[in-house]
Amino acid sequence: MKRLLSFLSAEKEKIAALSGPGAKAEYIWQYYKLWIIGIVCGVSLLGYIFYQVNTALSENWFYITFTNTYAEVGDGSDLWEGFVEYADFDLTEKNVIFNNTSYFDYAQNRGVGNDYYNVFVSYTDSGTLDCVTMEEDSLVALGASGRLLDLNREECASIVEKYGDRLVYCEPYDEDYSDDLVPVGIDVSDTCLMTEYQLYEDSCVIGIGAQTQHLDAVELFLDYIIGEVS
Repeated sequence: MKRLLSFLSAEKEKIAALSGPGAKAEYIWQYYKLWIIGIVCGVSLLGYIFYQVNTALSENWFYITFTNTYAEVGDGSDLWEGFVEYADFDLTEKNVIFNNTSYFDYAQNRGVGNDYYNVFVSYTDSGTLDCVTMEEDSLVALGASGRLLDLNREECASIVEKYGDRLVYCEPYDEDYSDDLVPVGIDVSDTCLMTEYQLYEDSCVIGIGAQTQHLDAVELFLDYIIGEVS
């Protein structure tokens, strides 16, 4: 510390002895330009990070999770770009999230000890997640847990009117909720999700998050992928 203070004092005396601001500026730039450039870059980087954190979009137009697949259907994929264009979403206002990095099979162990499932639960219960794709057996098992929307509900009438022949049913765990089979998914095995992107081997079903706030966007996504089949 003493050496640093001594060095700074000596440099201060050197600069003070120079005649005129031009000579002082030239000396400082010649000997300290790397430090100056480094400080400017550091301040700029911190400013950029601060700006990104404080201006990042926190709301979504639509959030879908494609579970248990290695298909290239994430953000920025052809599927993502096609849907954003089709739905005409303004991405300067809100996000469109295609999450293809989630791996859990509820039919196997009900998600016990699986971090991906815990994230799924968090996003579903908070209303962040709008819908999820799975193979049929896994989605039927998940639907029985009550974390997927019952498509018998009034707000789903438009979707059921269009795609009622595609409904996938489950038997709920909670017998007080219903003794009957409950529709919790829409079969999209014949859509581009399978024919073009090969999400799964046998079947593909979409379930809607029980707390979704964007049913209109879910319907748009179904219109987009099923419209190519019709």
